[in-house]
Amino acid sequence: MIGQTEKRGILLVAFGTSVAGASNAYDSLQKQIQNLFPDVEIRRAYTSNFVRRKLKSEGISILSPASALAGMADDGFTHVAVLSLHVIPGYEYHDLLMIANAFRRVPKGINSISVGGPLLNSHDDYVNVTKAIKDFSSGFLNSGDVLVLMGHGTSHSANICYAGLQEYFRRLDDSILVGTIEAFPSVQDVIIQLKQRKASRVWLMPFLTIAGDHVINDMAGDKPNSWKTLLESEGFEVMVNRTALAQIVPVVDVWLSKISF
Repeated sequence: MIGQTEKRGILLVAFGTSVAGASNAYDSLQKQIQNLFPDVEIRRAYTSNFVRRKLKSEGISILSPASALAGMADDGFTHVAVLSLHVIPGYEYHDLLMIANAFRRVPKGINSISVGGPLLNSHDDYVNVTKAIKDFSSGFLNSGDVLVLMGHGTSHSANICYAGLQEYFRRLDDSILVGTIEAFPSVQDVIIQLKQRKASRVWLMPFLTIAGDHVINDMAGDKPNSWKTLLESEGFEVMVNRTALAQIVPVVDVWLSKISF
């Protein structure tokens, strides 16, 4: 049991964004966590060096996970619950685990560091997330529409999570397809499936924590290789829903269930 003299804190760790307004989803998620833990201080860290440097040039300081944990140790936190806001257990999540393990070995540092997340990390996660997406999309999908979710993709072996996610959706609602920007399945793989289904109207929605640059440009942009442009060039009617995962309450609940001290 945590004693009266012990100090608890929560560290939210995300890839990060430098897109104006996109971080509002992080703010909303943080407010939900604060409501659950009203007496616990919440801090934030970004794993992306590029994003942190860009924000710093704009006068905004966001720490790395290591710097954030060091600061919490200096400030006397004894119990820290780290929550990964990444979607799959890829490079960033495994780096975070190594950082947390390193801080656990620091003498006279933080007594207890737990790491929760990422979003898709267990069977129950997949069940709950796919149901949440299906329920949310039922508010705008019409009969015959196909929903295409745009994930990021990675060269890490955890990329298999997207194929696994597709299987969960297939069993729940086979009108929901999954693609990635940087790996398998690609948008070309998705186009093949859409043609096989003889789909006519397609909705695009991000399977990303927030709606940042990838959503603005890679998914819904006007450039020749955006998903919207590519699908339209194949003859599909394309609609866009920019709602990201951190903006869907039942999805956020999956993340929140991972916080523990």
